[in-house]
Amino acid sequence: MHLIKTENLTYEYPDGTRALDSVNLEIKEGEFVGILGNNGSGKTTLARCLAGLLKPTSGLILVKGKDIRHYRKKDLVKNIGYISQDINTQLLNVNVLEEILFTPKMLGVSDDLIKDRLEEILSQLEIGNEILEKPVLSLPRHVKLRVLLASYMLAGTKNFIVDEPTTGQDWYHSTKFTEFLKRLRERGSTVILITHDIELLAKYSERVILMNSGRIVVDGETREILSDVELLKSNSLLPTYTTQLTRDLPLRDRVLLPEELIKILSLKISKP
Repeated sequence: MHLIKTENLTYEYPDGTRALDSVNLEIKEGEFVGILGNNGSGKTTLARCLAGLLKPTSGLILVKGKDIRHYRKKDLVKNIGYISQDINTQLLNVNVLEEILFTPKMLGVSDDLIKDRLEEILSQLEIGNEILEKPVLSLPRHVKLRVLLASYMLAGTKNFIVDEPTTGQDWYHSTKFTEFLKRLRERGSTVILITHDIELLAKYSERVILMNSGRIVVDGETREILSDVELLKSNSLLPTYTTQLTRDLPLRDRVLLPEELIKILSLKISKP
């Protein structure tokens, strides 16, 4: 079943800038989809439209077959949780525990259910009890991301749109957070990851939607798209460092990640 479907989705800002131009896409339940593109490609505008935060200028957005305009806000949040690249704008409470409890209480989740699930979710996301009383805005970005994700999970939100989670983070914390998303996907969640980080998509996504100038350039299997050096170059993107490093080597397939290269070299060395 499709979680999200758009038909000729167009969005223009008040100054006349057309950020989305007749976007047609379908995202199935249970997919891990990366939406890739440079700054100004329309990624964030698309994410905000899909989350119900922006009203399209024209076109249609369906969530589970229902026009997004017919959802009540809390019902839409139960289906799709949105994590903004400017995460501080979404943190509305003083301390961590208040922030985690905010969304479930807003959606009417019972105190008993919150009590039953809270410790499990804190454990899954490695949020220690020692930070629950700390000011949420004082925390590192990677912890803020987990706090907001915990709030959605406690509210029962199943699917997630995450916009540029790698901003201001090193590779360790970027992959650590994406591992949490991967585990959710393994339990049936849909994850839509908005990013310009090709390395991250090569590692985690099964499908990539490449955008440029408000349009979808190509939509397909991750390896096929990210190994197309000329396609990436024509959209002002560079392939992964491993792809660049091995581009002139006589390899049968394009290599995207260091672990793939190590495996290939190990096999070659082990052969008599």
